Amino acid sequence: MRSRLANVLVVLVVLAVASVGRGALALEPPHYPGNDIACLDCHAAHSTAQALKPRDLEQAAVCLGCHNPTGQAASLSDVAVHTVDSGARIVDCGSCHDPHGPVTTTDSSHPGGVTAPNLWLVRGDPGKYTPGALEPMLFQASPAQFAFDNGNPPYNGVCQSCHKSTAYHRSDGSVDNSHNVGTDCTQCHTHASGFLPTSCVGCHGSPQDNGDATPLGGRRAVLGEFPTSTIHGHVSQNPVSDDDCLVCHSIATHQNGIIELVDPDSGSIYSFVRPGDLASDPDVSNFCANCHDSDGAARLATPMDPFGTGNPPPDVARKFQGTLLWYEWYGDFCFGAEGTTRVVNSHHDIDDADQGLSGAKLECLSCHSAHGSSDASPVADPFSPTTPWAGTMTEFCLQCHGGGSDPSTPEMPPGVKTSIIRVDSSGAPCDGPNDDGCATFTEVSGLRPLGSCDYAVSPWYVEYTWTHTAHGKDSKRGWPNYSGAPGANMSCLVCHDAHGSASASNL
Repeated sequence: MRSRLANVLVVLVVLAVASVGRGALALEPPHYPGNDIACLDCHAAHSTAQALKPRDLEQAAVCLGCHNPTGQAASLSDVAVHTVDSGARIVDCGSCHDPHGPVTTTDSSHPGGVTAPNLWLVRGDPGKYTPGALEPMLFQASPAQFAFDNGNPPYNGVCQSCHKSTAYHRSDGSVDNSHNVGTDCTQCHTHASGFLPTSCVGCHGSPQDNGDATPLGGRRAVLGEFPTSTIHGHVSQNPVSDDDCLVCHSIATHQNGIIELVDPDSGSIYSFVRPGDLASDPDVSNFCANCHDSDGAARLATPMDPFGTGNPPPDVARKFQGTLLWYEWYGDFCFGAEGTTRVVNSHHDIDDADQGLSGAKLECLSCHSAHGSSDASPVADPFSPTTPWAGTMTEFCLQCHGGGSDPSTPEMPPGVKTSIIRVDSSGAPCDGPNDDGCATFTEVSGLRPLGSCDYAVSPWYVEYTWTHTAHGKDSKRGWPNYSGAPGANMSCLVCHDAHGSASASNL
């Protein structure tokens, strides 16, 4: 009796293995003898019928025997079983993949649907191991078929066919199916993490390489740029949270090499690689100004508290009202008119209109760090934009305004341009509105030549060397016994607003 039972079991095992073998040999690689993978490498020959196909963690151990950094499938080693229900349930490899070969599916209900093999051995019948899963599970094209949102069922992309309780992309269409639709879900839900969502800070705490040597062409490690001693900047907590990142950044096309910012008011997208790539409005300064204005981030539920810290964004946009066009041309009762005649505005030239008039160019990120600015350290080193400025505000201003020996050689930092000095046909600076060799420009009332007291130096800055200090030692405030106040080295901000005029007419 025992011998007859043993013979029956052996026959069952042989038939099962032979069946598996025929299927494997009839289909394409990778799991077949021609790729040096035999049936018994994965299946047990002398065991019960159930053990012929190991399940759950036992199955994962078999798969990871090759799918590991030093195994036969080392190039596909960043894998793990799918963890669901907060880790209470394990979805093993075979629930999503058919190891014996590609499975052909038919996409009959979505635009452009065709009959084709699924990618990465993704099975078409997930209901075999996940009761109630939507079939066929489609993954003929990546990333288009990670999840569908066509407004109608079926919702049977590879990441949603089985989902019934997820926050997004359920197979019954009962929740938001627009969440990053058409993108590669595994950018944030990595296979190596069991498809649990990874965090922004989890990746961007270290350089991200795009394949051409870290971080050249990739992403620098930005997590360390955020302030750790204050939450009064673009963070709600220390360390910065993913929710903080999503206040400003869109991840709809994450890892496509493009930075995408979400407009604080309209929700429209600003796409760029570097700030300089946005050569005209709308640019990064428009993005900043649309939050730092009177209504804050209007697209959010709490416009005046975008990061949930109770700190409203300061209204900086009001300092850039209108354009006060002024030609740098002075005059007095004795010496007459003098100056460079260059066009200047009542504020830093941020927008296109001002930049077009003066030739000067500055952007918010020329002075501020997108990540690191805070109440304690509002500005960044203009020569190292990710480094908080540690000096005084006067020293900061003079990083730009203290260079060169005269207005024609200002020596601004890279990317910062000063306004253009008007020159005549010979290349010499204009001598004012009556210089026939200069292009016509509007005279400013009260600043036309008033006569002369034999003042021979024109323009006024010739032979003059700047001393790079605010009301410094070469001004009368630095003279011995001068009784005026404040002193010789008062801060630039005593007289100047860092952003510009508080009204359109600069009254």
